[in-house]
Amino acid sequence: MNLLRHKKGGIQIGHAALYKITVAAWLLLISASSLVYYFIMPEYGFSSALLEATAGWTATGIGAYDAASVPLGLQIFRSISNWIGGVGIIMLALTLLPSRQFMGWTLAATEFPGPDFLKSETDFRRHYRKIVAIYACLSLLQFILLLLAGMAPLEAFMSALSNTSTAGLNHINNGVVTSLSPQIKIILTFFAFICSVNSAVFIHILRRKWKDLKKSSELKIYILRIAATVILISGILILRGHDGNPVQTICSVLMQVISFFSTSGFIISDIAAWHDVCIIILMIMGFAGACSLSTGGGFKICRLVIAVKTMSYGLYRHVHPSSVRSLTFDKKPIKSETVVSANLFIALFMMTYLLGALLLSFDNMSLASALGYSQAMITNTGLSLASPGSAGLATGVSAYGKFVLSFIMIAGRLEVYPLLMLLFRNFWKSE
Repeated sequence: MNLLRHKKGGIQIGHAALYKITVAAWLLLISASSLVYYFIMPEYGFSSALLEATAGWTATGIGAYDAASVPLGLQIFRSISNWIGGVGIIMLALTLLPSRQFMGWTLAATEFPGPDFLKSETDFRRHYRKIVAIYACLSLLQFILLLLAGMAPLEAFMSALSNTSTAGLNHINNGVVTSLSPQIKIILTFFAFICSVNSAVFIHILRRKWKDLKKSSELKIYILRIAATVILISGILILRGHDGNPVQTICSVLMQVISFFSTSGFIISDIAAWHDVCIIILMIMGFAGACSLSTGGGFKICRLVIAVKTMSYGLYRHVHPSSVRSLTFDKKPIKSETVVSANLFIALFMMTYLLGALLLSFDNMSLASALGYSQAMITNTGLSLASPGSAGLATGVSAYGKFVLSFIMIAGRLEVYPLLMLLFRNFWKSE
């Protein structure tokens, strides 16, 4: 296994140790936060406290407590943990240090979502502080706009923190925000989308690299994917005589699709009235989630692009076996190990999703509920499309089920590898 050397301190440490540190940091913080929830609301039990703490730090829009019964201080605590968890616990800690101490970027890269080849190409280490500042400015701007739109100050503050981290809006009626004014809905939807795009976009804008911005195939595909899903679902609803005029239907579907694809997971439309076909389309399209290097979840658009290109190339080679053609991303050749890594991750992601559904089925869940909850947790959306009526509330889930949900959430937030590595004996051997 490769060893990574910290330039100033001369520290050598392997990838396995970095993943161990990342997992330990997250588990310790979640465990400590679980005790906070448990001591304040002991009547719900420790499993509920664990679920609430895990959802908070992984920026997942689900909760074990009814929002109406949660003390205000605890709601604020969860909103702050949403923001920090979305930005990255280790990443933020390293940013606040006067210098890149200990293992620096090599440690941070194990936590922040997105493939390694994108992190290196966007020079993420050098620009991360700017990105933290950008997310802070986006939160502040969203807070101000929500105030101007008529939202109460404290509610606007919590909404800005949670929505910037694409963690949903569980403090507002457990994530069901259908009753909010159109102006507030538009603001929330806009910022959910902005915070789900690749943060390298912000760097390009700051550095005025418009040509590089135009080359961002991930952003283009993300927008096209949203547009295609909106057109398809809206068409089905309009043809089936859905209530409301076509323009209202399209706007309603657009806001809900962005909420789901950004993995914010708040219910902004009456999806309970949607046809089952629309729900299935939304669920299938939601696995990819948001863009890489964003606060959103899922296995990311860039990996989806690589997987599609791999399948296309495989079919082409089947017809033309003697052809030689390299795969590209943003018009740059992709290394073979990157292609393997991206496709392997998608396979592991889907295997973890199915494993989570299997484990949840032991909780006497229906097949649809087990699959829906597992997808909501692995993508960190929090909204189970199998039971949209429950919104972002884990109703009817046993203590065992809540532990499983917590495991799947952490696996989704840390992009599967760290938790899966814990199951292998070789991972624990010294390097």
